[in-house]
Amino acid sequence: MQFDLFRRPERISERRTALLGEHEVPYVLKRSVRRRRMLLTVDEDGLTVSVPWRTAEQRIDELLRQSTAWVLGKLELYAARRPRERRWTHGAAVEFLGRDVPLQLTRHTGRTVAQLHEDGTLRLWLTAPEDPAAVRAAVLAWYRRHALPHLSASAIRFAAILGEPPPVVMLSSAQGRWGSCNARREVRLNWRLMQAPPRLIDYVVAHEVAHLRVMNHSVRFWSTVERLHPGYRDARAELDRRAAHYMSL
Repeated sequence: MQFDLFRRPERISERRTALLGEHEVPYVLKRSVRRRRMLLTVDEDGLTVSVPWRTAEQRIDELLRQSTAWVLGKLELYAARRPRERRWTHGAAVEFLGRDVPLQLTRHTGRTVAQLHEDGTLRLWLTAPEDPAAVRAAVLAWYRRHALPHLSASAIRFAAILGEPPPVVMLSSAQGRWGSCNARREVRLNWRLMQAPPRLIDYVVAHEVAHLRVMNHSVRFWSTVERLHPGYRDARAELDRRAAHYMSL
């Protein structure tokens, strides 16, 4: 069997940078002998420019220049979906009902205590305030403690609007799912929702409570959601943009 050591590859990739508006944007250029048209794609890994093998540099530059607004918009959208960096140290902030709440850590020999102070800080008394894992565990326990009464009250309120008996509300820790409702009228809601602004929490609760009346996603179901939460579409879109960050907790 013979191999042609000088045979041209069918495709190549190279990393580049383009100046789009005032932004230097890294991208991957992919050339392929099988491709017939130029294509721009943006995903969580960034910008990719796919072109036929013999595409001139001028045409690539022109495509990028003409697509500047679209590319920057897509990159901004994916950047917003990335989880924000979390720090579990004194002075770092956690999110609670859509607000940034700074952490105030104090060494304490007894059991861990967490309290939201009137000055807007979350005060934690714990044995190892220098241990990020211990701080994180204390904050997560605090979220869970507040989640059930808050989410239950919201579910009871929406059920009353529909004239439905209050559902049984339970907390969920599911990764990638905000809530569920079953035929036993059990509504499960993710405690991580406590990071979100109330309008986003209300959308999820309204969605699940609407299933008490309609156990599918028909037009009638979405009409019920809109009755409970007018403008739910905007809330759903915003929650989708923030989902990766909230779920990273």
